[in-house]
Amino acid sequence: MKKLALLIMGVAFIATGLQAQVAPSPLAEGVKLLNYEKNKSALDFFKAALDKNPADAEVVFWYGQALLAQNYNGIPTPEYIQKAKALYQQALQAKGNDAWLLVGMAHIQSLESADAALIKNNLELAITSSKIEKGRNKGKNNADIINAIGRVYAELPISIGDHHYAVDKLKELISSYEETTIKPDLYLNLGINYLKLGGENGGEAVSAFTKAIDRDSKNAYAYYRIGKIYQSQNNKDIFEDNYSKALSVDPTIAPVYVSLYTYYAKIDTTKARKNLDLFLQYADKDPAFDYLYADYLFQVAQYDASLAKAQLLEKNIGIATYPRIAVLLAYNYSRKGDSISAKKYIEPFINTTPVDKILPEDYDLAVKVLSKFPDNQTVVASILEKAIASDPKNKRNALKFYKLGYEMFEKASLYNEAYNWFAKYAELNGVKDEFYYFKAGSYALNAKNGPAADSAAKGYIAAFPEKPRGYVFNIKAAALLDTANTMGLYIDALNLYSQYLLKDVTNNKQKLVDNYSQMLMFYNESKAFDKAVEMCDEILKLAPGDANMLKYRESFQRNAELQKAIKDKKPASGNTPPKNQ
Repeated sequence: MKKLALLIMGVAFIATGLQAQVAPSPLAEGVKLLNYEKNKSALDFFKAALDKNPADAEVVFWYGQALLAQNYNGIPTPEYIQKAKALYQQALQAKGNDAWLLVGMAHIQSLESADAALIKNNLELAITSSKIEKGRNKGKNNADIINAIGRVYAELPISIGDHHYAVDKLKELISSYEETTIKPDLYLNLGINYLKLGGENGGEAVSAFTKAIDRDSKNAYAYYRIGKIYQSQNNKDIFEDNYSKALSVDPTIAPVYVSLYTYYAKIDTTKARKNLDLFLQYADKDPAFDYLYADYLFQVAQYDASLAKAQLLEKNIGIATYPRIAVLLAYNYSRKGDSISAKKYIEPFINTTPVDKILPEDYDLAVKVLSKFPDNQTVVASILEKAIASDPKNKRNALKFYKLGYEMFEKASLYNEAYNWFAKYAELNGVKDEFYYFKAGSYALNAKNGPAADSAAKGYIAAFPEKPRGYVFNIKAAALLDTANTMGLYIDALNLYSQYLLKDVTNNKQKLVDNYSQMLMFYNESKAFDKAVEMCDEILKLAPGDANMLKYRESFQRNAELQKAIKDKKPASGNTPPKNQ
């Protein structure tokens, strides 16, 4: 019986230990507020926690994270970076190299572009110094510290920090513990860091967020993050399903409403307004959110009211604090026909804003506005390249931007550039239909690019032998490649076209006459008069009794006979007649 009692106690101890690992932290509500983008409420929450426990390094870390979250564009303002830096430095002086504080300082160092090796050294020190010292997990990394590292990198912009490092550390930690002991936040930060690595990791991110839901079926934030991924892919059914699940778990998760507002703003202003009102109901009260109302006014075509509110936001908040004000101003000025003012706002926004904070439609606006200025193609092309590079796995957007590029260069009659952009479009599209061969051939011919034109023409004929345009392109390409008419390419192309036309002499009679005439001119210029006579005969078959052609034939015949006579009288090589004695 005693043995059984000890066994029950052991089971109870293990269960208690497991519960201790997965039970929510007293600070979890503040982290939730950060995830829900209620940053002011989060700051108040962690400030209250710090006042109660000013020596608790974990609380100091999260208060610093709340300070760094006081931003509108994903990058903390210099003011709050300095506040967080002072907080962490003061705590480090008091407590030494505490793991929580080292991770917090690594966040500051990353934002201030410190040496990457120094940042990694500090993080490795934090990991090593916080390893579990007792119990069944002795020697393993501390899950909370690894999660804090994941959180820091998840908050850093896509262009700052080694997100591979965060992914590796999170995966290593997750694989070293039993699945049932992993907190959902580890998977959440893993998923966000996968997204920071680029669009090709979207599937890995969805998998991580799904595992967070497996650990906590009431995790509204995980559903929201999955929805965001599918919204970026314009997969309406899946993103709406995940947003619906998030709201069924927690109807106060404000970011879902603003995401739905963004989606519906341009297609259904009634739904957009409903979601905007719900967002404003559940989000922190902030004058910057007047931006969304100003955006709504733009969507319902109240441009003067939208512009006035945007100008007020620029004055009271400032574009440096909330860069999307510049986008709204550019939209309004563009719609009102003031391209100069629109350019003033959209160009610096595109050039200075982190790529993960620029929406695809922002690039559309920039291209639309900047294309109105003459000789601006190079600038627009650089913006399009930036747009494609920002999400290279998003095929739909990349095709759209490549198309904008080749159309822009075509309009400017810059055909070599148009050909290059179209080639990239076609390679990504992977469809070689008649449109492909027509555009590729047209651009190459206009660009005087003989090899490219020849390739397009040959491909056109092979894919669509019943279509005449490929044969015409082939003739023009041959003329570019064989400018001296010494390679026989031009005449071969004319002959190939004739063979095509002869399949329907009745309907192609005039085209055959024109084609034979081109060949006749070629043979005349190259003094192949016997071939010129043959071309005259072919034309006379189609147009018997043509008086002019009969005259030409007679002239070519005389020249051919004279040419033959001269050749016959010319002594053979090595048979020079003897001189008179």
